[in-house]
Amino acid sequence: MKIKPSTLALVLVALGLGGIVLLVQQQPAPQSSNSEAGEQVVSEEEKPIFGFKEEDIQAFTLQTRLRTLRFERDKDGKWQMLEPEKTAASDPSIAFLLDLVATGKTQRTITAPASDREQFGLHQPLATIDLTLKDQKTHKLVIGEYDFNRSFLYAQADPPAEATDSLNLLLVSPNFDNAVNRPLDEWKQPATAGKSSPAPASPKASPQTSPAASPSPNPAASESPSN
Repeated sequence: MKIKPSTLALVLVALGLGGIVLLVQQQPAPQSSNSEAGEQVVSEEEKPIFGFKEEDIQAFTLQTRLRTLRFERDKDGKWQMLEPEKTAASDPSIAFLLDLVATGKTQRTITAPASDREQFGLHQPLATIDLTLKDQKTHKLVIGEYDFNRSFLYAQADPPAEATDSLNLLLVSPNFDNAVNRPLDEWKQPATAGKSSPAPASPKASPQTSPAASPSPNPAASESPSN
């Protein structure tokens, strides 16, 4: 049977398209990347930032662009501010921050060249948190700038002490911004509200002399001497 030229052309075109589709399917999926910053996704698996619990933290130092604060638990487990003042600390403010540190998770882990450090805000971090656990182990969390759509903050957990060629970055909750940037007074325990002052003592009644107690005039003394 003789195949028409038009039919043969269609068959060849179909075979060619099939080969192209097969070739595309065999190519590995490209990694998500940010061409401007040079970042590459390492993992999109959700995982904790650290592996300890909030109650394991004994002390921490928080350094922001405005100030440095230092806190420590006392012998009763209450948080005390040591710097810049020595006073009782605000439990809600401390709990909000440490809950993010201890239970917070990263949605994505990325790697980037060390030369892009400034693009992630790590040259002047939003905050640096140095933590000391009850077993004397230490950890550090460095929080940089927001990502391009302000959905996450770039961060480094336990960054290496010495410079490296690449940066291992986490994307953490933007709630860290609110947790670290608050007025100094909000880190202190507020004065007890509604504490009533003692009522002033009512004035005592001045003693009154009873008429019965008043000395009566002596009739003998008032009589004139007789002639």
